[in-house]
Amino acid sequence: MNFKNAIRNMGQLQAMTKSMLLANVIMAAGLVYAIVAVNGQRERVILVPPNLDKRAEIAWKAADKEYIKSFALYIAVLVGNMQPKSSAVILDSVSAFMDPAIYHDFRRQLLTLIEDPVFKASGSVISFIPSSIQYEAETSRVFVTGTIITSTSGAQKYQKQVTYELGVLIREGRPWVAHFLSYEGTIPRTVGWHVNLSTREGKDIPEYALPYKMRKNSETPAPAADLSGMLMDESALAVPVDQTVARQQTDPAPVAAPASTPVQEQQVTDKEQK
Repeated sequence: MNFKNAIRNMGQLQAMTKSMLLANVIMAAGLVYAIVAVNGQRERVILVPPNLDKRAEIAWKAADKEYIKSFALYIAVLVGNMQPKSSAVILDSVSAFMDPAIYHDFRRQLLTLIEDPVFKASGSVISFIPSSIQYEAETSRVFVTGTIITSTSGAQKYQKQVTYELGVLIREGRPWVAHFLSYEGTIPRTVGWHVNLSTREGKDIPEYALPYKMRKNSETPAPAADLSGMLMDESALAVPVDQTVARQQTDPAPVAAPASTPVQEQQVTDKEQK
């Protein structure tokens, strides 16, 4: 037996074994990386909503402005149109999209508005007609401006301008409303509006109105829910039907004009002939 050849072959076998072991380690590491990458990759859905002429995209943690604007408009119209028979359905449908941080506060305020004694006694129906929608990319807020019309059972209508402000977040491929505000007027409370207010009055800018890069927690800003802008003046909803009936009972009946006599008619005819 050639001892030198045996040693040389043994060294080659050891080198080949080490190479195969290293290759197996590299393949195993690549397989683990591929599994992690596939599990972390989320599908991007492209939608074409029926009320938009442009496609809207939504991913696992983000969406384009067309989708966010469409979703905010949907929520604002639902909240702004309330009828006695459908108020419970609207309450449950809208609450499902509220962030857990504002869920209870939003639901409590909307339920208070629905169960308001003056609102129920007047048989009122609230409708919202949107006129403009504005998207603020740096804060992911949408401002829906329009007119709230409150119609009572006595065919009386009262209206005012109102703005709905919605902070929309995308988590796990689903939209959530992080904050919901309503206030009178047609001026959106953008970042510039809050900066001017802070400069004039020295008030702190709410966290939800700060750009993402300036927030302490960019994913979950401070919760806020305020539906006071939807409230109507109680004097306007004080059952105007009863007031109309009372006014008709107190006002005297109109007196009919006296009919012209034949003599007066003859005098008028003579004057015309002359």
